[in-house]
Amino acid sequence: MANKKFFNSPKISLASQAIYLRNEYPESRCLLHCGELIWWGDIRPTPLSRTYRIRIECHGLQRRPRVILYGDHIEGIDRRDFPHHFEIDIEKPEVVLCLHMPYEFDYRCWIADTIIPWTQEWLYFYEIWLATGEWCGGGHVPKIK
Repeated sequence: MANKKFFNSPKISLASQAIYLRNEYPESRCLLHCGELIWWGDIRPTPLSRTYRIRIECHGLQRRPRVILYGDHIEGIDRRDFPHHFEIDIEKPEVVLCLHMPYEFDYRCWIADTIIPWTQEWLYFYEIWLATGEWCGGGHVPKIK
């Protein structure tokens, strides 16, 4: 019954998402302009981790958010086996992360309660991958060409 209620609920507007993100992460930045939301924040997956710079881009309510790890010190960005990503731009440098399957998120969910915790979890497993060379985070693993 809860699932039926969920799918009948309206999508959460980008303006509401921005307000909630700023409330949950007051040190972050948000830009809401012409139907697009961009969020910038720093994330540490564990108290012993380094801080990572993350940008989340939402282009309307029809496409899932793009989550981008960016900054000058992305370890392993040049490795062929860099895990769970859609795109890598070594020149910028930035990586568009693969966090979930398309059916696992839509805008009935709060970005602050889903996408950001999933990003923290991705970063946790990324640090394990850096130390061991093995991706322990599960998910779909594409074949390396």
